Amino acid sequence: MEVPLNLKNTENARRAAPNMKCLADFLVEKEIGEGSFSTVYHGREKEGEKREIALKVCLKKLILKNKMVTYIHREKEALALLSREENAHPGVVTLFATFQDAESLYFVLSYAKYGDLVSLIQKQPDSKLKVGDARYYGANLLSALEHIHKLGIIHRDVKADNLLVKHDGRILLTDFGSSKFLKDYEKDTNSNEETQPTQRRRSFVGTAFFVTPENLEDVRNVNNFQILQLLTGSDMSPASDLWSFSVTLYFFLTGNFPFEDISEYLVFKRIQDVLYRFSDDFPDENARDLIEKMLVKEQKDRLTSDQMKHHKFFESMDFENLQEIEPPRIY
Repeated sequence: MEVPLNLKNTENARRAAPNMKCLADFLVEKEIGEGSFSTVYHGREKEGEKREIALKVCLKKLILKNKMVTYIHREKEALALLSREENAHPGVVTLFATFQDAESLYFVLSYAKYGDLVSLIQKQPDSKLKVGDARYYGANLLSALEHIHKLGIIHRDVKADNLLVKHDGRILLTDFGSSKFLKDYEKDTNSNEETQPTQRRRSFVGTAFFVTPENLEDVRNVNNFQILQLLTGSDMSPASDLWSFSVTLYFFLTGNFPFEDISEYLVFKRIQDVLYRFSDDFPDENARDLIEKMLVKEQKDRLTSDQMKHHKFFESMDFENLQEIEPPRIY
């Protein structure tokens, strides 16, 4: 796709303040991704380090139309916290700057040369990872999740699509639009987004295959009439992200999801009942044991991130020195 003229011709871009960034500070080169209300471009700084960046352009009219204001504010707040020097983590995307003009909001983010991990996995033999590669990416994802949880953030949309692969093969956890601060669960809010238990089917946060049992209240079929009640996530915790981590690990190793079915309703029903299976050729018994210990209905019965790090599946991983380990060459 061609870069829009307003992103190319930026000589007249205005700064909100002398020390703030604006479009004139960046050379936008090409489109690299598109969402429901945003487009992401590859670019670079014109001055200073001239580093490569990802420019996420969010159209204000689409944000308002899709009622995504809360998500945008949440993403900015979470990324701002995670991007402070004292909170930086090599496996989490960095927010370098934000600014806006009359039409759009702009996020200047870390650039990942090879795009999302799921796209690379789909290019591998049988569209899945080797056990050692799955272990590497799983360890790095677990490290990133443990880090954000210590800072009081739940991601709530953990999946391979939200793992970006940098030029050196290392991954970045991204897309914090669905995230929430643990402190917010202590508040009794009444937001339309998350406190109505009987909203329509697509009002849940996240992706169907990764929804947690604690996010489902009532899934049943009465005389062929589907009843689906989705909770707000008010009972969610770091254990919810670790459930989704385990679904992701299953996907790494098989190219499939544990709770697949022919409809979203039936996927939710399987999740509610924790109904899944391993194929006879599932590639690793230790991975199977770890997943079985995580895909359990009650959060309190799941392993903690520290217990997961000490599980036999990860015994060869040095979590203190993950950045010293050579990444797999899957790109």
